[in-house]
Amino acid sequence: MTVSYSETISSSQGGVFIKILLLWRGSLYKLVYTDLFFYLVIYYAFNISYRCFMSPQTRQSFELVVKLCNEMDKSIPLSFILGFFVAGVIGRWWQMYLNIPWLNRISFLSYGILTGTRENFEQARRLRLSMMRYLNIGWILLMHSISEKVMHQFSDIKPPDETEEGNSAGEGLLTRIRYVMDRLAGTNQMAAQLHANSKSRSQKGIRYLLESINRCTRVRLHFPKLVTETEIQAFERAESEYVSKYWRPYVPDYWLPLQWAVLLCKKAMVHGFCDPRSMVKLMEEIEDVRGMMQTLVIYNEVMIPLVYTQVVIIAVYSYFLLQLFSQQFVNPKWTAEALGRLTNTSVLPISTGSEHHHGEVIDMYFPVFTVFQFLFLMGWLKVAMCVMNPFGDDDEDFHTLEMLDYNLEISSRCSEAPPSQFPEGLSEASMEWIRRSPGSEADSLFDYLASAESEFRQAGEPSQEERLHEILAKPALRQRLRAGCCLHCGSSGSGEASPGAAGGQLRMKRLIRNGKTPSSPALQPLTSGV
Repeated sequence: MTVSYSETISSSQGGVFIKILLLWRGSLYKLVYTDLFFYLVIYYAFNISYRCFMSPQTRQSFELVVKLCNEMDKSIPLSFILGFFVAGVIGRWWQMYLNIPWLNRISFLSYGILTGTRENFEQARRLRLSMMRYLNIGWILLMHSISEKVMHQFSDIKPPDETEEGNSAGEGLLTRIRYVMDRLAGTNQMAAQLHANSKSRSQKGIRYLLESINRCTRVRLHFPKLVTETEIQAFERAESEYVSKYWRPYVPDYWLPLQWAVLLCKKAMVHGFCDPRSMVKLMEEIEDVRGMMQTLVIYNEVMIPLVYTQVVIIAVYSYFLLQLFSQQFVNPKWTAEALGRLTNTSVLPISTGSEHHHGEVIDMYFPVFTVFQFLFLMGWLKVAMCVMNPFGDDDEDFHTLEMLDYNLEISSRCSEAPPSQFPEGLSEASMEWIRRSPGSEADSLFDYLASAESEFRQAGEPSQEERLHEILAKPALRQRLRAGCCLHCGSSGSGEASPGAAGGQLRMKRLIRNGKTPSSPALQPLTSGV
């Protein structure tokens, strides 16, 4: 989800708050350092001009502006406006997280219900596997429409300076132009690449997306193939019917695979894999998953009113525009003395504070408290703007790819349920009391499951190089891999880096660059049987 720092605060010893403040990824400083830099540049531009370049008359006019801004910035109820806005955005963000479907519950439920008898344990396994495939397909199609990370994962995006094979030079030029314009408009690199390639992707149809899902190593680590050819053809027929009926581009229906899963529940009852009550329970769980997906779609399409967001942004930036002047160092007494020398008269200093203030000021060369105020209020606004769309590519956004890995793993392992992961003597129970419905022999469920199993065997498992590439793409596993190389090549027991550890890190980089698997015994669990 967000950046984890639980290990930093796991101990109550002194200095924990310093460790938290020194974190960079997902920190306050990373959010506001650009705005703070430009704010200080403008601040010191006025400050230096006042000190060195303004004439006494101009300094006196500037002091009047400072006095006016000092009175006006107190009239903006910034804490009230910003507090309500941030509370609403954080509440919306948390509800979106709670409605992300996790497939562990329905995976365990399907394993407990869809068992069958000793004669059809294999058919029950295939049935569970197909049901979990459909739920994962629906999850991916949903996230592909709302999450930039998932969209990027299954879009085969190439760098903007490379033209896809088969594209004309003109189309490649237009793609690069769209990418540059999006970057100039302030779009992040991933979103700019996705938008620049959206036209070419839409022309390839639903088959291109589903085949890219099947090709993804992240998916193939758990399922040999997530979408079979007959299921791709069903999506293509749905796409053709939708376009001919509504004359609009087809967005893949995330609920269509869930509908197939409901049909499998009915067929499971017909063939005696479950009783009617268990069938209804499975359908209710699928409906809960569908309802959570629909809630995410609604949250993604119905944003916080634009007027409210604009009011908050204008309030914050106008407040700090006034602060640029109201927090400036001015010395009215010094200005009055300079004007008195020029005009040979007695000039009273301008009061920039209370009625009893007669120009005495403390010269603050660096606006410490103004910077603190900027960090608090601007950081508050930046956090709200980041979590307003939690399916983007910011540090505080949801880690949808890690969620995808979890759903794929838990659903695959629960549906397969190999005997090796159970204690010896604890075998599968045979549900002999459940009877088949009349006419089940005429149903083609077993033929359908057998054809899907045949495609899985033909697809095969990912190669060793693909497994290693997927491991290196995950930061946590990459750290374990680097630590294993360091241990294999030698390190000092005192916790200090030794020449052997440095050599291990260099060897790690060289192996990664060459795409080879390290030979350390500590790394075998990572590079085999992932």
